[in-house]
Amino acid sequence: MPDATRRNPQTHRAILDAAWDLTAAGGWGAVSVDAIAARAGVGKRTVYRWWPSKAAVVLEAFLDHARANAVTTRATTAEGLLRAHARHFADLYVDTVLGRVFTGLLGAAQQDPDLAARLDEHWFEPRRAPVRAAVREVVGPDVDVELLLDLVFAPLHYRLLTGRRPLDHTYADAVVTSVVRGVLG
Repeated sequence: MPDATRRNPQTHRAILDAAWDLTAAGGWGAVSVDAIAARAGVGKRTVYRWWPSKAAVVLEAFLDHARANAVTTRATTAEGLLRAHARHFADLYVDTVLGRVFTGLLGAAQQDPDLAARLDEHWFEPRRAPVRAAVREVVGPDVDVELLLDLVFAPLHYRLLTGRRPLDHTYADAVVTSVVRGVLG
């Protein structure tokens, strides 16, 4: 994320809030640096001084809103751990402002390699690392944990992005059960 050492905290907050509000209300297409600047009451140059693009501002606003949503679980089996995280995924993203902003970022990341790398670095990997470690501890070194996580979370992302079928606890549980049976036997 950009260096915040010389930012005015009130201006910084106003810009992040503007980016969040615009994206939440109108989707990715409603956001531009001009719109963010106007809503925050700053000049466009102020935004560009601190962020290279609208994607960078929206990502920081997203991270700011999403950080408080960590998973807590006492599960001690691979299935229990994965089920807790899959259900949390559904709760976090389905029919929420966070989910709408997230899907906009994912869509934009398809055309923006820098945004894709930043999403991976600042969102996916920090969330995936503790799940990976916890599952690896339970299943041992012979299981490809990266593949296991991909098999669980790819269908959830697909349902989130397409919106064609429900993404709920029932579906999350079915995915986890199928994957665990298929991979771990």
